[in-house]
Amino acid sequence: MLPGGRDSLDKVKLRRGLILAVALSAATLIIISLATLDRDTLDALSDLSPGFLILAAALSLGRWLWSVVRMRILVNSTGKRISPGKIVKTVYAGYFTGLITPWRAGGVTGEMVFLYGYGLEAGEAVAVVSFGACISTALLMLFFPFVIWISSSYIDLSLSIQGVLFSALAIGLLYLALVLWAILRPHTMVGDTLLKHSPGFLRKREWYRRFLARLSSEIQTFAASLRRIVKLGKAKLAAIVGLTALYWFTGFMAVPVAVVGLGYGSYFWKAIVAQLVVQILMPFVPTPGASGIGEVGFLFVYKSVIPDAGVAGLLTLIWRFVDFYLGLLVGGAAFILIMRDFGRSPRGGTGAEKTGADEDGSEDTAADVLL
Repeated sequence: MLPGGRDSLDKVKLRRGLILAVALSAATLIIISLATLDRDTLDALSDLSPGFLILAAALSLGRWLWSVVRMRILVNSTGKRISPGKIVKTVYAGYFTGLITPWRAGGVTGEMVFLYGYGLEAGEAVAVVSFGACISTALLMLFFPFVIWISSSYIDLSLSIQGVLFSALAIGLLYLALVLWAILRPHTMVGDTLLKHSPGFLRKREWYRRFLARLSSEIQTFAASLRRIVKLGKAKLAAIVGLTALYWFTGFMAVPVAVVGLGYGSYFWKAIVAQLVVQILMPFVPTPGASGIGEVGFLFVYKSVIPDAGVAGLLTLIWRFVDFYLGLLVGGAAFILIMRDFGRSPRGGTGAEKTGADEDGSEDTAADVLL
């Protein structure tokens, strides 16, 4: 329930997604364990270094802190301020909603809703989250040819996996094109255009005319916010790109560190290549949290890297623990805290303040952004 009494988050569907994601994941992990358990698995488990496991968990959860700093810069570009604590809750709660929704779609949409609840206009919230997602997508697209080339040398990828990878490339390029189009060609007359082509019985409804007017206004806010972000300056834009790269790099390192902890340090670099493939594939799994399909896909990829299937199965369990179950705990706690914030204060009274910055946000210093 968002401020103002509007039910913008369907808690029943979120609860259903959580139950489905956990049930599918747990059942799949049990099947994988029974199918791959052998003496090598037990030996690897007995040799597992707790320090490396803790480091893998810290890398998996800690990568989102780079997103927190990035979102701080992007929010400041709107001329408003949200406290760092609330941005931390927004990012980790978005992690949670992404884990329990198909294709992880709830991640970006959740962040948009939370930023709106904390005082940004809807168009501003969409622009902030979309631009960050755009940078992430652009970096993945830049690395895509490298991933295909190097993975074909170290991993035996099936035609179906390669097909999904190239589908991901096409979708990523389409997304980048849409964001660029929104920056260069905002539709100022979208409300009038839709009203003109709407059925007669809708055109007569006052609520429908108000909806189109609001839609047109938010689209203009969205386009204006994107333009302000682009005008942040080379230093801040470079910082956004750098923070995004650190997010991906930190996330890529979690599983390879776990591989070292299992005593397979010689496969460290191959594990990084495998993790690049896994990270590209995960957003395209239709089940909540990629449960069921994600575990099988991860096992398939890492069986091509680690010679023992039992160790690959154990690594699958470790990966789901640090990437999924810990994310549910930490992100779920952040989600509960956000719901409490929204229940206590009306929208706009939960943390966003105008900074008085000029249109391109130049009054924000680097120290203001990071503190």
